[in-house]
Amino acid sequence: MTEFHDLAELALNRDGQSWGNLGHWQSATDYSDACRALATLLGEQAGLDHKSIVFDAGFGCGDQLLLWLEHFGVSQIYGVNLSHSQTAHAGNLLARNGRPVSAEAILQGDVNDPGIWTTALNGARPSHVMALDCAYHFPDRLAFWELAQRNLAPAGRMALTDFMLAEQHRTDGFRHRLLRWMLKSAHITETNIVHRDVYLDQLEKEGFGNISLVDISEHVMPAFTSGDGRGLRWSAWCKYAVTSRFLKWAYHRSVLRYCVVSATKADQSDNRN
Repeated sequence: MTEFHDLAELALNRDGQSWGNLGHWQSATDYSDACRALATLLGEQAGLDHKSIVFDAGFGCGDQLLLWLEHFGVSQIYGVNLSHSQTAHAGNLLARNGRPVSAEAILQGDVNDPGIWTTALNGARPSHVMALDCAYHFPDRLAFWELAQRNLAPAGRMALTDFMLAEQHRTDGFRHRLLRWMLKSAHITETNIVHRDVYLDQLEKEGFGNISLVDISEHVMPAFTSGDGRGLRWSAWCKYAVTSRFLKWAYHRSVLRYCVVSATKADQSDNRN
């Protein structure tokens, strides 16, 4: 069965790397380095350390799992990923690097399924829920936030990188029609892409506070590239070439913004930043 999220990104990486995100290109010129930089930035914003218990809601091919374990030294890791092929690759990657994780902790499945969280965590309460460059792909991001809030330990932290509408963008006219077409082509639920104020209000309503939202668009959207396409099958090359052009257009035309978001499971008394 053909998967929308598969192993195509392997061709974009250096040997031994299997990253699959948009990357943070402030100082990186290589796809693998840019992807690692974005993951590192997210881990830093989340405040990961040796005490952290991480649930990764969309771990791709597993490189970020190794980063959480080796660079940040987290104590335990769990996760769910939609792709069968990527999940199998992630398990093998961890094992090859001496970091085997039980098949019950790193699962293939839908992050909007409460049962997946129950099975993976097996009673554990994560201190951090992470979603690196994937939350906008979830069938229902609000349902994901609700599950994160429910499963996090008290004062636990959720951290993600995500798209939202630029403040200047109007939800009518040609630009929005083109955006809607691109979202459908990319298997992104349209209701996941909202303006900043709506995004913040939604987080608060789901029980999160101490919200930090950092716009990193300039180091992600206009810089994303899949290189010269060598090693990619034609369909994958077209996908990444179109993505690159669209992101440049959406950035320069003030249609979308890309942000690092972190928020704490909080009481109603918490305030957003």
